[in-house]
Amino acid sequence: MSLLGDPGFLLPERRDRIDRAVAERTRTLTVVMEAFCDPQNVNAVLRTCDAFGVQEVHVVEGPMKPYDRNRKISQNADKWLDVVRWKSSAECLDALKARGFAVYATHLDDGARPLGALSFAGKVALVFGNESRGVSAEALARADARYVIPMRGFVQSLNVSVAAAVSLARAVERREAERGRHGDLAEAEADELRQRFYGLAVRQRARIAKAERAETRPASGRALRRIRHG
Repeated sequence: MSLLGDPGFLLPERRDRIDRAVAERTRTLTVVMEAFCDPQNVNAVLRTCDAFGVQEVHVVEGPMKPYDRNRKISQNADKWLDVVRWKSSAECLDALKARGFAVYATHLDDGARPLGALSFAGKVALVFGNESRGVSAEALARADARYVIPMRGFVQSLNVSVAAAVSLARAVERREAERGRHGDLAEAEADELRQRFYGLAVRQRARIAKAERAETRPASGRALRRIRHG
């Protein structure tokens, strides 16, 4: 009997939740993170991408060490995503543009457009730059649009993970208005992803069950010894 059909490992409610998540998944909206310094920001953006159904995420690694997984911040979001690592922004963005993506880069200058003025009817890659240096010259040279999130207070910018969350919320809203829906995986692609998520959920349930068994064994052993020596 397959574990996928075993209600002890994957309950119907869990399968339904996975099915709903897959229905809202897309690979025609993506995020590019350029050489983030703070691993917490990377994990926070991954969590945001999962929350908004962005399946594919691109990480351009800089001179710092690769990001460390932080489960408290990411909430294990990375296991549900396709995280693609790149050595340079040029390589990453050239590959995305070859696939038909428009590149929108966050950048504060006179030519930048408000986020709300951008179209998300087609494939779009949102680029978020390094926390201190901002978006790289390589990315700006390849950007089809530079945009800003309008500020209403005294500060001019947001933390990069917050900017990503605001940008994706707006992007999903515009996609639903312009495209009619956000999730857009082809049937075969959705089925493949669904089966992958089922497998991940099963392994998670198996690990939990194993941990619970391990916790109960010592207590049972102590009780048995007390009986034998009582």
